[in-house]
Amino acid sequence: MAITEILPAIARGVAHSRAVFGARRMAKTGRTYGCLEVAFPDEDERPTDGYREWGVRHSVTFDDEIEIFDASEEFDTAEGCLRYRAQELGDDEKSLETIQDGVQRYVEAFDNFALWDPKASLDIEKGLDDLFEDRDWTLFISRAELQVPDVSISNATLVPHEDAWLLKFDYVNGSDSGTEMEYVYEKRGRMYVTRSSYSALRAAIPAFSGRQLAKVYDTLQEALDGIAAGALTHG
Repeated sequence: MAITEILPAIARGVAHSRAVFGARRMAKTGRTYGCLEVAFPDEDERPTDGYREWGVRHSVTFDDEIEIFDASEEFDTAEGCLRYRAQELGDDEKSLETIQDGVQRYVEAFDNFALWDPKASLDIEKGLDDLFEDRDWTLFISRAELQVPDVSISNATLVPHEDAWLLKFDYVNGSDSGTEMEYVYEKRGRMYVTRSSYSALRAAIPAFSGRQLAKVYDTLQEALDGIAAGALTHG
């Protein structure tokens, strides 16, 4: 959560006003060129990580190597590169391999951008339609491969945290399952799930992909509304 909270300020400090920064696990080969490395406190200065206290998924630990990257720039680069390859290259073997590589990079950048930018488009098929124009992009990736699994949410409960509230819940996402928490806030007498860039679910090692988040937020909001309605009924 601490890494997620600081990202907007870092973006404003080192990039343009519309930049969207994200965090991710560093590759085994080391920090990506142009990225920033997260420096954790020394061992004797570290606070408790909170996972055991809250009983939630271990998303990032002090042993992880995390880098901060410009998700908007990476997406713009991948989009521009694929547009050129899809529209200008031919059908020979080398060209097709180059386009395939561009598609893979675009899908990765699309998902990263969707994870970190609350305003990002979630319609990846439309994005591919626009980039390929009249060319058939399903030769390089099928529509089925672009599908993300539905997420099941259960056991949502409100947990007090300092002067605010967190929504704790269990989830099943394909073969993965666990417990997560999200910030909630009150506005005009109603409690809302946080969907902004400060959302706790936008994490360096996330439980959900960017294209899953909208439905996850909707499901959490329904659960939160149910909790609030129950409190009013029994209040």
